[in-house]
Amino acid sequence: MTHAHRRPRTLFFSAALMALTIGTAGAASRHHHASQKAGTIPVELKSQPGTELDRQARSLNADLLEDAARHHEQPIILTGTAQLAPKQKDMILFVQLQSYRLCGSAGCTTSIYRKNGDKWDTLLDSVNGTIRIARQRHNGMADIVVDGNDRWVFDGQKYQDTLSSP
Repeated sequence: MTHAHRRPRTLFFSAALMALTIGTAGAASRHHHASQKAGTIPVELKSQPGTELDRQARSLNADLLEDAARHHEQPIILTGTAQLAPKQKDMILFVQLQSYRLCGSAGCTTSIYRKNGDKWDTLLDSVNGTIRIARQRHNGMADIVVDGNDRWVFDGQKYQDTLSSP
């Protein structure tokens, strides 16, 4: 397959993925079960090209973006911020990259970073599904609920999954 044939498919996929993301964001938030909404706040991710958040997301994911470029893809970068601690001073950044190669049958992955002085710490790397912030806290940080029932708790350094592995 030549590059000319790959690019339209990638652009079509990116456009379709963006339309799906934008078109279902409102519907998805309206159709959550009551148990998913109780005590949680959704993390809203959106494309913000040219902003400081977009610049930071690109820097933090430079390796993935370089790999995508080698495969003639231009991922859509979705970002969002949230407060995970009551008196939080550090910025919490949520980043999701969307492209044909970076998304699978479980959807696209999202990573969570915390600004720590001049560097960024990865708090949670590559989870799939909707992300909500719970009222419950561990080690000063709000729990994260992924896909309605997968609770992640902060251990003081990173988020850890509470679901047992088989």
